[in-house]
Amino acid sequence: MRWEFVLAAAFAVLFTADARAEGWCGYTAKDKALIECGYTSAAECESATGKGGVCFVDPDYALEVRRVKTKVAG
Repeated sequence: MRWEFVLAAAFAVLFTADARAEGWCGYTAKDKALIECGYTSAAECESATGKGGVCFVDPDYALEVRRVKTKVAG
């Protein structure tokens, strides 16, 4: 269930028109692979995780973007 939240947050940020994805996370397609964050672009993440790896927007970054937008708008 935690993965569903991470993916939902990632897709929410990816498909927001004015969102800038500066923080990326990814993991390789191996058993017991760790999620590593701190990639600055999707391309950097994809080259690090390799074929079959998964990259997504860092959920912490996505939540911070939403907090900032809420504070500015409110």
